[in-house]
Amino acid sequence: MNTIDNLVENSKSAMIAAIEIHNKPIFPYRYEIVTVLLINAWELILKAYILTNNPDVKVIREDGTTKPFEECLKFVASELGNEFDVIKESIDRVYEYRCNIIHFYTDEIDLLIFSLLRPNVIFYSEFIENHFGIDLTEETNLVLLPIGFRRPISPIDFITNISAARESSPAVKTFIESIVNSAKFLQQAGIEESILVDYRLAVINEKRIKNADIIAGITKDSSEATIYVEAPSLDKVTISTDEDAKKIKIDEEALFEKVYTETYQMVVNYCYVTFNAHGSVKKG
Repeated sequence: MNTIDNLVENSKSAMIAAIEIHNKPIFPYRYEIVTVLLINAWELILKAYILTNNPDVKVIREDGTTKPFEECLKFVASELGNEFDVIKESIDRVYEYRCNIIHFYTDEIDLLIFSLLRPNVIFYSEFIENHFGIDLTEETNLVLLPIGFRRPISPIDFITNISAARESSPAVKTFIESIVNSAKFLQQAGIEESILVDYRLAVINEKRIKNADIIAGITKDSSEATIYVEAPSLDKVTISTDEDAKKIKIDEEALFEKVYTETYQMVVNYCYVTFNAHGSVKKG
């Protein structure tokens, strides 16, 4: 096997080892080792890419050392341009965590790291298939999800009134800020893909909720609501020709439920009381 083949095979081995270790039910130092293996997998596959597409670039130096990981990442990013932006941001954040692991020991951020690593593994799978024609889903048996004693992560874990980062250490807050900055950068570049596991929610008025996986109680009390909804009020409506104004559709039923709520008898009673008080009308 030549150098490129060895790099690709070793990269695949590092990535598969990372996934297998992550999915072990009991494994101390889990994310520390997984992130080391992930970065190693990326470094090897990036070097294989450089050697394949730019044979004149010296990946292996005369003194036996190799091109540093960060230089490899920047080189491939400059070669592939915008299509590689989301992958680069993902790798950068994983690399940041790997280099600063010792600062996170006092914090429980496994959920955050998992949310960062899962898309990263998918990015790797897509990269190696697009550039080396290797379909890892066919070469591996990593289809079964781990079974544990706790429920898997669900969207409800992300819907909270209080930020989980509020009491975190400065190191974690800085790390979260770097993830937010990556998201802003991608958004400004017109890239919708996220470097974190994301969930999309649809709010539907559904009465038959007996078998629902997640039931969200919606209330206008923002201090207690899990989801806060501000419904448009008909008594605050202003007719406008502004195209950007919020549009409200009013049907006949809504008019009699929200605006014209008085009955005929209510009007008669009101008129009787009002005029009788002024001595203008006598009942009967």
